[in-house]
Amino acid sequence: MKITKILAVVLLLVMIISAFSACSEQSDAPDGFQLIACEGDKFRLYVPTQGWAPNTESGTTCALFSTDPYIAINVFIADDAGEMDIDAYWSYSENNLKNEIGDGNYTFVGVEPKTTLGGQPAKKYVYTAKIGFYGDEAVDYKIMTILCKYKGEMYVFTYSAPAEEHYDIYLEDIEGEGGVLDYFRFDVPYSGEGKVYPEGVEIPEGMKLVSTDERPYRFFVPESWKTNDKAEFSAAYYSASDSSNVSVQYLMVSEQEINKTVDEYFAECEERYEKVFSSYELLSTEDITMDGRAAKKYTYTIVSGGIEYKQMQAIVVKGGVFYVLTYTALPENFDSHMGDVQKMIEHFDIR
Repeated sequence: MKITKILAVVLLLVMIISAFSACSEQSDAPDGFQLIACEGDKFRLYVPTQGWAPNTESGTTCALFSTDPYIAINVFIADDAGEMDIDAYWSYSENNLKNEIGDGNYTFVGVEPKTTLGGQPAKKYVYTAKIGFYGDEAVDYKIMTILCKYKGEMYVFTYSAPAEEHYDIYLEDIEGEGGVLDYFRFDVPYSGEGKVYPEGVEIPEGMKLVSTDERPYRFFVPESWKTNDKAEFSAAYYSASDSSNVSVQYLMVSEQEINKTVDEYFAECEERYEKVFSSYELLSTEDITMDGRAAKKYTYTIVSGGIEYKQMQAIVVKGGVFYVLTYTALPENFDSHMGDVQKMIEHFDIR
């Protein structure tokens, strides 16, 4: 199980696995291309109609060529960039990514310092990272990230594919003559179909749904929290200046482990934490309920990349599937958000 810290470039690896209907306004799309746009987008992303499918269900501007393996294009504005320029934001993001997946699972390939995005100056970074989705064995991915600072906002364009063979095959669709990058442009905020909740879902008062309809659970967070739709798991964070965050992952155990308890599961996690982090200390455990079932809450501290974090994991098991809600914050911010986190736990719903 991967420890999550809401960090910008982890968002780049991001793949929400359900393809959804594209927005309208296709008349401007070049021949053989389709528009991928979400409500409020200040850009227009056009991808080939052949092979590529839109994925905008959760409000994320994303196009998928495949979900097995994951091959995706994502575009978003990094609201944690603040006043940073491209170089500073890349350094910040790269460090966060190393902390998230482990320095040994990341390799920088190269940078192209003079490129463009939508006709504006940009920089292109290429790297490889070992990524595992939903408990699957980690796979080597190759990721191209283009950063562009335009009108005070940091635009992030990524293309991700398995490194062995798929990356080069589909790169032509992205960078080739008459490809995705040639048609990308900045524009007025898009006005079209926005985020749509699945039919019949009741949203708790003052909260919003973070998880997509493909997830075997419903994860709600307070409306004031920022949704991290781009992660490979359901996630949200408090603000650009306070990156305290909550995420949900799930893991199905083998038939031989069907009777594994939450304590046994967390004991295995502890073994990994002690190896991965330079410091790990369990502070407390607590019996709680999630979705009306007996669950456990574990609070501990870790030191990663020289920074101390405080984390809480609420874990429940049902039918051989472990559902893990992880709250991560700097120690000084941890207590201030626990009320919101408790609401997330109370309204967590296994489908």
